[in-house]
Amino acid sequence: MRHYVYQAIRAARWLTLGLIAATSFSFAEPALLESNEQVNYLSQLKRQHATTSDRTALLAEVNHLLSQHALRAGYQVGYSNPQDFLFSVSLGQPGELLIREEIRNTQNTSIEVRSKRVNVFGIDPFVNYACPPQGIRCVIFGEDKKTAILTIIRDPQAAKDLARAISYLIRNLQRG
Repeated sequence: MRHYVYQAIRAARWLTLGLIAATSFSFAEPALLESNEQVNYLSQLKRQHATTSDRTALLAEVNHLLSQHALRAGYQVGYSNPQDFLFSVSLGQPGELLIREEIRNTQNTSIEVRSKRVNVFGIDPFVNYACPPQGIRCVIFGEDKKTAILTIIRDPQAAKDLARAISYLIRNLQRG
């Protein structure tokens, strides 16, 4: 009788180990597959920016959107101190994004430049944004989902497009 109990326990262990192994393989496989949406999006960007590299196309798209939708002093009608907020993104060390912020004061022609390093390893690649209806700007949030790392003119579609491009860029960098 004991022999049958031990055999049943042993069989249950092997079944459990087999299920765990099968589950881990089934989870690992879809991560390698890319969705049709992502493939189409990257193909379009590579054609648009005349490159064969996903990373180069994504970086070019991010900077194009930042340039095209920059928050300029001309949009700040009625503000006492209108300023140009210009951003650009570049690559630093492997797995690192460099964000350059340039603030130009149009009244006294001063320029303030800041840069920030963002390590993409270990962060959520899904970037959040907000475009408050009462404001003149949209903000793209950092990994804590509270700190604004980029600012553009209030254009919800542009903010959505920028967040999408940055998300894909972060995922690309996380793959190495």
